[in-house]
Amino acid sequence: MSLLSFDEYGGVRDIRPIFAGEEKCAPGHSFGPYIRDHFIIHFVLDGRGVLEDKFGTHEIRGGELFVIRPGESTVYTADTSDPWHYMWLAFVGDEAARFDTDRSVYRAPSDFMSRLRAFIERGVISLDAYLSVIYELLHQLFADKEPPPDRLSQIRSYIDYNYMDEISVDGLTSKFGFERSYLYRMFKKKYGVGVKEYIISVRAERAKQFLLSGRTVSETAYLVGYRDEFNFSRAFKKVVGMSPSDYKKREKQQNG
Repeated sequence: MSLLSFDEYGGVRDIRPIFAGEEKCAPGHSFGPYIRDHFIIHFVLDGRGVLEDKFGTHEIRGGELFVIRPGESTVYTADTSDPWHYMWLAFVGDEAARFDTDRSVYRAPSDFMSRLRAFIERGVISLDAYLSVIYELLHQLFADKEPPPDRLSQIRSYIDYNYMDEISVDGLTSKFGFERSYLYRMFKKKYGVGVKEYIISVRAERAKQFLLSGRTVSETAYLVGYRDEFNFSRAFKKVVGMSPSDYKKREKQQNG
């Protein structure tokens, strides 16, 4: 059995790997009943076994994976004649909740399993390495599923409170684990506007406030996330119908 620990990465919020390992089980080897305080995924390389959880009894073969969630009592047992050989990866964090579904067993992407096994066998403890395979797995398992409504709300809230940063659609798809075109469709379906357009509109509304408070166009551009004044002015005009300087003059004249 091999085991790697990642406790030194305690500051990571979205996904925090805890440990990973690999084991070829003895015939009939059983673990549990046991309740964990983290998510753990077992990737069955070959052999067979049985998982018992709150959803029932699942017969699992090589090429499949099973998910164990925090707070659930589980028992899993290797077959007596063809015991399984598996790897496992445990983690916590906000994004880990994506695995909190009513399904326990999935077909495991073969390229994903081979990459994870290579990391474990070489003793790799790089945070980026394990984050990359977790996010890849999230994408392959859930990219074609409609995200729960609160996930879209989280993205909108993130934009609302981080408009001053250099956020982008690509950055959001990476952070929240969605495919770009799919996120566009679902966000527009829920809010009536695409993600990029929403970012621009939020920044324009905040820019109005800064301009009316006496900020210069250059200062306002920086405060709402633009590092180029020309790009800011062009985006502002697209939303408001006039340049930032014209808007500032008009509001000053109308309000004395």
